Amino acid sequence: MTVFLTGATGVLGQPVVRLLRNAGHKVKALCRTPSNREVLETLGAIPIEADLFDAASMARAIDGCEAVFHLATRIPAAADMKKRRIWDANDRIRRIGMRAITDAAMQTGGVRSVLYPSVSFFYAGDGATWIDAANATTDAARPLLSTLDAEAFVARFAASAPDRRGIVLRFGAFYGPTSGQSEQTLAMARKGLAVTLAPPHAYRSAIWIDDAASAVVRAFERAPSGVFDVVEDEPATQSEMLAALAEAAGRKTLWALPRWLLKLAVPADLRAVLARSQRVSNARFRDATGWKPAVPNQWEGWSRMARAAGSRHGVPRPAPDTRIPDGAMRC
Repeated sequence: MTVFLTGATGVLGQPVVRLLRNAGHKVKALCRTPSNREVLETLGAIPIEADLFDAASMARAIDGCEAVFHLATRIPAAADMKKRRIWDANDRIRRIGMRAITDAAMQTGGVRSVLYPSVSFFYAGDGATWIDAANATTDAARPLLSTLDAEAFVARFAASAPDRRGIVLRFGAFYGPTSGQSEQTLAMARKGLAVTLAPPHAYRSAIWIDDAASAVVRAFERAPSGVFDVVEDEPATQSEMLAALAEAAGRKTLWALPRWLLKLAVPADLRAVLARSQRVSNARFRDATGWKPAVPNQWEGWSRMARAAGSRHGVPRPAPDTRIPDGAMRC
């Protein structure tokens, strides 16, 4: 099949392109700069110049494609979290871009599937209770509202004809060797420091980036229309995550930076969302597609991060009652 991607040069897009090409699919990708063109050609994708925000332009770009993946985002870096203009740009990609894509897909008639990577951060959370798209309550902060709007456009596309699929994958927090933020987190941990917005017993569901990419391709190949959660098998509490990170960094404990410092960098509504306990289940997606993450938990993930970075590894994993004490993580 021929698949069209936006965001093909991003952290998620590049491994998705490789997997699609390895599976024998032809990949076309939105291209806006000469440097992106070079990356896309190296990956084996065909660069296509088009205006993401114009349905007519996108219709020409996706002509002849059976599926479209809208993977483009512009999430601010940690240092830019309070810059409204960057969030506005990301909102535009999600709202206007997704509308243009779905309008184009319905006009051309040849596109049978539209796939969009959303997030699970906007779930209201419920302590240690397992939640997913089928039972969770959504309570989105302003920076996350646009992803719900994008999901609605996907649903509209799916409802426009009986043979069309609209697939939304709500991901946990991305991490892995290709993530600059993950590298920074590990570097801080080597110094004995960590950043956390949630209390020690709050769950935060994550997903290894390569596992997220394999989920995208598996969803394209096997999933029905719908909204699915793509996270690790064993979500960690903040306490467990910091213990796993400490072990990977060769540290016995990590000390969390005071939360008042984070107020300077993270918008208040987003801080409230990131402080929730969200124990998200991937069971529905696994049952629908047979997908299984290669990295089931953050003990394995941060260990892989450390090995990829050439870090010292092998500190014995602490027993549950000897992990980082709660007081060491409170800010």
